Amino acid sequence: MKITCLQPIPYSILIVLCTLMFSNLSAQTNNSTLFRQDTSSAIEERLVQLAWQGPEVERIAHQSKIDEFELKAAQNMWMNLMTFNINYNEFTFSKNTPITTYVYPRYNLGITIPLGTLFSRTAVRAAKENVDIGKNNMELIKRTLREEVLTAYKQYMAFGQLIAIQSELVNDVKTQLAQIEEKFRSGTISIDAYNNAQKNNNSEMAALVNIKLQQDLKKLELEKLIGVRLETVLKK
Repeated sequence: MKITCLQPIPYSILIVLCTLMFSNLSAQTNNSTLFRQDTSSAIEERLVQLAWQGPEVERIAHQSKIDEFELKAAQNMWMNLMTFNINYNEFTFSKNTPITTYVYPRYNLGITIPLGTLFSRTAVRAAKENVDIGKNNMELIKRTLREEVLTAYKQYMAFGQLIAIQSELVNDVKTQLAQIEEKFRSGTISIDAYNNAQKNNNSEMAALVNIKLQQDLKKLELEKLIGVRLETVLKK
């Protein structure tokens, strides 16, 4: 029987293999991180777009249309104030007027335009300023909504991480409490130690309930801004 002995891997080759494995692992980790970042950015952008479709933006948009209509009205104001006059001489249409009698002028025509309205552009300028203010208000409300939505969403996600951490802590405390209860039954620890463990468990449970409440409140705040349930956005 022939026995073949495996040759040991040279140290240099082993270093190269370890380096390649570490590089592949790092690349996978970076790709996973970038994927999560891209997904989170896409969700945030959808939330912002939904908020921009809300009643606040619509109100500013309607007000901007009103300002544009008022600008057009101011530009056409002088047309509304223009008057047309026509006068005629009564002798022209009188049958008793001798043929040899001539009264001039037979007709008087006239157009009256208030010079103050024609040359003054104050109302038009004021209307243009209102239009510009409306555009600025639209940009401001969009920036404000973007900040509020992203802040609420990030706080919501942070509360989710805190819930995960607190849940692990609660599980550990429950495990410790179960061990202490067993020791208390066997008489190896005092009643004070048992009560302290019970209080610690209740405190951590209360902290978990409070964090969940804060996340739910933040969720409601975010849904008020976007106008739909958060789950409908996260599922896409």
